[in-house]
Formats: sequence, C-alpha cells, structure tokens
Amino acid sequence: YQKGHDCHMDEQEIRDYVIHHLDTAIQNHWLQVYYQPVIRTLTGELCGLEALSRWVCDDGRVIPPAMFIPILEEHGKIWQLDYHIWELACSLLKSWQGSEDFADYCISVNISVKDIYYLDLYEVFTHLVEEYKIDPAKLELEITETVFMDKPKEAILLIQRLKEYGFRIAIDDFGSGYSSLNVLKDYPFDLLKIDMAFLKTFNKKSRDIILSIVRMAKKIGIHTLA
Repeated sequence: YQKGHDCHMDEQEIRDYVIHHLDTAIQNHWLQVYYQPVIRTLTGELCGLEALSRWVCDDGRVIPPAMFIPILEEHGKIWQLDYHIWELACSLLKSWQGSEDFADYCISVNISVKDIYYLDLYEVFTHLVEEYKIDPAKLELEITETVFMDKPKEAILLIQRLKEYGFRIAIDDFGSGYSSLNVLKDYPFDLLKIDMAFLKTFNKKSRDIILSIVRMAKKIGIHTLA
C-alpha cells in the first residue's frame, strides 16, 4: 500500500494527463492494484480480495479512480486499464499456489461496460487463466447491470460460457439500475454486490431493503456482499 498526496490538477489538466500518459503509467507501474479484503460477517474470516486500481504518479500524487476511470471510458481506453489489472490479479493468484496462507482465496476483478465493445472477453479470460495456470474459480468476474441493458444477448451468452469454463460471476452495484430483478431472474450469478448507496445514508428503510435483498438472494442460491 503506497501512500501519496492527492492530485491538485484541475479537471482539464487531469483529462489531458490521463489520456496522454496511460501507456507510460502501465509500463512504469503508476497504475497499481490495491486489494480490498472481503470478510465473512458471521466468522470475521478473510475469504477473498477485490482488486481496485489506483493511479500513483511518479511524484507521489494520487489520481482517484473516480477521476481517471470516466476519462478512460469516454476515450475508449478503459480496456487497457482493465486488462492490466486482470493480468496483475492473475499473477498474484499464481504466486499463491501452494501457499498455506493464501491458496484458498479468490480475487475479484471488475469488467467495464465498455470492455465488451473492445474485447472478446471469453477469449481474454480463458487465455489469462491458461497462461498463468490458475484455477478460473479463483478469479471472480464482476459485471455491472449496465452491461445487461446495453448488450443483453451478448451478456447472457458471455456469462453462460464463462460459467461453463469455471469462472465465478458477480453482479456489481446491485440496486443502482432499473432492471435488477430481471437480471437476477435471467442470469446465473454466484454473487450479488449490494450498491453502496444503501449504506451511505443508512436508516431503517435501508436496513429493511438490505435484509430483503439478502433473504431473496439466499432463497435463489446467490451469495451477497456489501
């Protein structure tokens, strides 16, 4: 975990910097992965990690993902960032093989809605697990609801093929879109990630909604994460 001071460039400076320095950031390891632990609530045990990207410039300035990810999506470059993060996650999983402490953990990675336009995701992920010789079940793939609204036919075919190969599939930001229940009905997910909006302003109504989501997910055989 590398600490740094926040970036104080203005919006246009950040936009220009991100667009023109992406390749350099990947090559020079300015784009780093911070691993967020996933904790089982009943036992408190660590059961996995989520790979999150951070842009740490060579002078220590940190560009938050909320700034650089929308820029990369807008300019059709998000797939380069995502592929870089996927590869780093696969490399870490490979290094854990045979370890008494880490061999059982999985790592979850994000798939942007734009990735499906630029990449053959089935070929990419199957190639990565074959190249790094890792168990696909250890690489959990997070997909947002937007993918199902934009390309529903392609999304369901992709998920079915990835599931058959052995990957675990999670739906990210559940509850933030308009087709949540239809998505749960039609797609074979392993994990439902509850949108952070329910927790930011937590009250009795939020609690009741979360309880209902968890109970519903359990009934249809899907794990939940908040």
